[in-house]
Amino acid sequence: MARDFPFDIVGFDLDGTLLDSSHELASSLNYALKLGRRPPIDEGAVKQLVGMGARHMLEMALAAHGEVDRAEVKRLMPALLNHYEEHLGSNCPPFPGLLAALDALAATGVKLAVVTNKFEHLAVKLLGNVGMLGRFVTVIGGDTMGPGRSKPMADPIHEMISRCGGGRAAFIGDSIHDTSAATAAGIPSVAVSFGFLHQPVEELGATAIIDHYDELIPTLQRIG
Repeated sequence: MARDFPFDIVGFDLDGTLLDSSHELASSLNYALKLGRRPPIDEGAVKQLVGMGARHMLEMALAAHGEVDRAEVKRLMPALLNHYEEHLGSNCPPFPGLLAALDALAATGVKLAVVTNKFEHLAVKLLGNVGMLGRFVTVIGGDTMGPGRSKPMADPIHEMISRCGGGRAAFIGDSIHDTSAATAAGIPSVAVSFGFLHQPVEELGATAIIDHYDELIPTLQRIG
């Protein structure tokens, strides 16, 4: 592939975009729910709760079976996070075609980055455990920029571009927070139809949509 590729930087969301983390998230969420004597939730439902951080995921799962007690959330959060961290990367496969797409992008000299609403230390550890951390120039988490500055704000996207040395960027994600952050930052976005969608992918407002990572590079060339 020629180096006249239209983007210098390609950023990715993590859960539901790079990795199918629904198995691990469901396991840890159900561990916490069991401690709270609440019914378990299935993996399909977990996919609808991902994207705004672990606390939001727990609160929504609790709300599905009654009132949300803030004291209970505070009590169960450490158990959820500890269980999740202990099992990071144990059952978290990349989506089909991803690794080949990342290889092809890297071969052009494109800088790769991750911007997620997961806590930064968990995102870094997860990518390390699955052997992918070295592919990315930077990993920006939901707590990296400080309170109120995670996606859908533009701040982490601007930070991604700065840390990668500047240049033309695009962002890949599976939620309205991803596409909104990209739009706010003034860059194009690509939505993945196979991610943890909270709404029809056509409603995310992305510049383009892909159904498989085999489509990523031609799509980026087209929108660039």
